[in-house]
Amino acid sequence: MSDIANIAGNRGSSAARLQRPDTSESSPRPQESKTDRFGRRSEDAVEFSAQARRYAGLQPRTADSNDRIATIQSQIAAGTYDTDERISAAVDRMIDHVLS
Repeated sequence: MSDIANIAGNRGSSAARLQRPDTSESSPRPQESKTDRFGRRSEDAVEFSAQARRYAGLQPRTADSNDRIATIQSQIAAGTYDTDERISAAVDRMIDHVLS
């Protein structure tokens, strides 16, 4: 075995280095769920992390944002959304971001 520490600075067995700390949060999903004979659940389930739940409440949609989304979707469908001016502005912003 080598005396070189791994990236995290820990020494010891490879099993100890591979263990992750338990940072999961309990889910509100019911503990008992029906399963079929193969062990699969009979219902689909989606679990969101606490961070995703916090982000979901940051920007509620308004009628204005729904209208804006519908306008952009129709422009994309019509092929009029990607104009030369819009692409040039996006490229300029990317260059400014890289240089700053």
